[in-house]
Amino acid sequence: MEQSKQSLIKILLIINLAINTCAAIGVGYVVYKQSMRTDFSGRGDGQGFPGNGHFQQRQTQSEQTQ
Repeated sequence: MEQSKQSLIKILLIINLAINTCAAIGVGYVVYKQSMRTDFSGRGDGQGFPGNGHFQQRQTQSEQTQ
């Protein structure tokens, strides 16, 4: 009984390691593909913060009215 529990735990640990390795490779691939992207048209103001330019524009307009 004890031997079967230990072998089951070892199998589950190996499966867990394989899943985590695949997830890490997938995340690394996505990050790599995003860093190699040269088209910044869909990223708001080009700095990766969508709408950031609009917020600064509204802030500037409110300062002008004061």
